[in-house]
Amino acid sequence: MLNRIRQSIVYRIGTLMLLTVLVALSSMVASYIISDAAENDAAAVNLAGSLRAMSYRLAATAPSGDIEATTELADEVAARLTRVLSISDFTASDNLRAARNYRKVIESWEGEIRPLLESIAAGHTAMNSLQLAKRLEPFIGDVNTLVFDYQTIAEEKISLLRLVQVGSLFAIVTLVYLSLCILHRSVEQPLKQLTNRSLSIAQGDFNQHRLEINSEDELGVLARTINYMSDEIHATHQDLAHRVELKTSQLQKSHEALDFQYRLARRISEGPLTGAELGQWLGEFANVADLDNLDLCLMTPEGEAPYEHLVQGLGNTQCTGSECHICVNTCGPSDEDQQRVYRFPLEVDKRNYGVLTCTLPRGESLDEEQQQRLATFADSVTAAIAINEREAQERRVALLDERAIIARELHDSLAQSLSYLKIQVTRLNRANRSEQVDKSKVEEIITELKEGLDSSYRQLRELLTTFRLQIGPGGLRSILEQSILAYREQHPQINVLLDYHLDEVPLTPHEEIHLLQLVREASQNAVYHSQGDMVQISLTQADNHSLNVRIRDNGIGISSAPEKRNHFGMSIMQERASNLNGKLDIRRRDEGGTEVQFDFIPLYARERELVWKDVG
Repeated sequence: MLNRIRQSIVYRIGTLMLLTVLVALSSMVASYIISDAAENDAAAVNLAGSLRAMSYRLAATAPSGDIEATTELADEVAARLTRVLSISDFTASDNLRAARNYRKVIESWEGEIRPLLESIAAGHTAMNSLQLAKRLEPFIGDVNTLVFDYQTIAEEKISLLRLVQVGSLFAIVTLVYLSLCILHRSVEQPLKQLTNRSLSIAQGDFNQHRLEINSEDELGVLARTINYMSDEIHATHQDLAHRVELKTSQLQKSHEALDFQYRLARRISEGPLTGAELGQWLGEFANVADLDNLDLCLMTPEGEAPYEHLVQGLGNTQCTGSECHICVNTCGPSDEDQQRVYRFPLEVDKRNYGVLTCTLPRGESLDEEQQQRLATFADSVTAAIAINEREAQERRVALLDERAIIARELHDSLAQSLSYLKIQVTRLNRANRSEQVDKSKVEEIITELKEGLDSSYRQLRELLTTFRLQIGPGGLRSILEQSILAYREQHPQINVLLDYHLDEVPLTPHEEIHLLQLVREASQNAVYHSQGDMVQISLTQADNHSLNVRIRDNGIGISSAPEKRNHFGMSIMQERASNLNGKLDIRRRDEGGTEVQFDFIPLYARERELVWKDVG
């Protein structure tokens, strides 16, 4: 019971409330009992007091000789004495003082006073009223004593009732005070501490002083639970803060690494990297990745020794510069003497361009993220070298292609013109060696030589102009407008019109060059050979994304068998059309003049068509 009261504040408060209720109920029950016991005390006092008055009436009636009145009064006194005993809290045989006084009054009445009164009333005894009253004084004194006893009993009950009520009130007040003290000490103060601690926890303060509530009740259990929870949350918060700090540091390093890779990729896209630049990038990478002792060996795919050896820090102290095939052919970590070496080959499409190595003291190792960064840097360097090599190869191929085009154009233009001039010179030599020189024939040959020289010179200028063409920031439209402006300046009698609608078409440089050359060659033929006064150039896109190029003139029209000397560019236009996978058609217009039609699908449209086919 006591253990349960100590361990439960609810049981403790309930016990105090139960005690308070029990005290109040006890007080009410005791008051009811005492009140019930004192119910007839006033009647007993009145009856006892009335005996004195009747004693005085008997003292006046008996000497008068009225036996009947005396007998009635005597019976009334006896009846009242009996009634007094019936409403008293004691019996006649009790040993209480009031019981003894009652027995004394009864004995005095029945043994002495009543016989005396009846004898006086009957005339047997002579006694006047004064003598009789004097004789009755002891009896009246006993009655007075009995009345006093009844008053004392009533007062004692009232005093007991008062004492019970005062005691109950004191007990209730004491229990209420104890309840308030227990509530203050065991509930209010702990709850205040719990509330303040809960507010501090809610505000994120987990490191405040612990709750000092050592009771074994519910609030004590709650306080210990909150202390444990606060300690756990504080430990978890510190752990999370540490992990967040660690993750933030890792994210910062990852951001620096990504920024480094972005800047390196952007630099690679701008142009080839020199050895000095690679050394600077290697040093910056070492700082970003927190790595020392890096070696970057650059080799040709056919070579066995590096043509460039870049070192960051001490590098690989075991590297002798020979037997490089061991590093190139070894991938991953390996233990060598007192160091651990990680190798990352610079390899793409089975072509090896060198190796990136990272050297650590023996017993140390790289984590997965550092290995990934090293591999990424090695891939970037490999991509830079491969892109440089590919661009160089593309430049060589483009140079060879351009040389082939120049050779073909020289062969089809100047070479044919020079062959024609050589034939005319041969004819002129023969005419001069003949015995009879035909002056008209010589003049004809000389005229043809002059026309051939003029044609050759014009063709040379056209070729030089064509070879010097460059597509600037304005794109294909800008260079076409410049060419048309040049035509108008050189041939003001010819109206050259341009209808260009390819601003939204993303052409590749390869497509722009071939398309420009084709349009120029067709327009040049129209300007120099059509004998018309209007040339219309149109570039549009059809609904199927194919490009339509039209060059029309209003001249004499192309012949069914054009002379090769005057139309040397036709074969070149056919070749350029085939390079763009297009279709070229040159025809004579019904209304007069010539029309060159060229249709092809650009690369972006072909790629999109392939994507849609794959999706389908």
